[in-house]
Amino acid sequence: EPPLKKSLWNVNKLTLLEANVDDMTPEHLAYSVEIFLDQGARDAWITPIVMKKGRPAHTIHCLCRAERTNNLLETIFRQTTTLGVRVRRDLDRAELHRSFETAQTPYKDNERNGLVDVKIGHLGEEVVSMKAEFDHCKAIAVGSKVPLQDVANSAVAEAKRQLE
Repeated sequence: EPPLKKSLWNVNKLTLLEANVDDMTPEHLAYSVEIFLDQGARDAWITPIVMKKGRPAHTIHCLCRAERTNNLLETIFRQTTTLGVRVRRDLDRAELHRSFETAQTPYKDNERNGLVDVKIGHLGEEVVSMKAEFDHCKAIAVGSKVPLQDVANSAVAEAKRQLE
């Protein structure tokens, strides 16, 4: 297996914690994901599954750095109904190099004065993705009474202009 090209992206060793649950409400599952992220998980998500005898259930996934494993295991056991967690150590995770631009949108009559952080993904020197920070766009959309997508599009367009 060839080594990953670290010059084009970052590679991190992470731990994946997974547990199946069939007796938690969607609200409880969503709250659990929030808690895992607050406790230092790099990412957390839920996937629907079908367990034995056709029972609908969910798999809880929690991706973390090795030093957060024990803390997050304890959190999973306390916050969910699972009796066991699979632990997969030393998973390679490739991620784009990132930078941020602060973009001024035309929507200034709000708590953010129209400012949105835009996350930029770089593959080597090439910009391959741009995404406006959701919470910033939401605050502006609510405060200025404009569509969320208009704010996000405006922020990304301004960030592109700044990079030219």
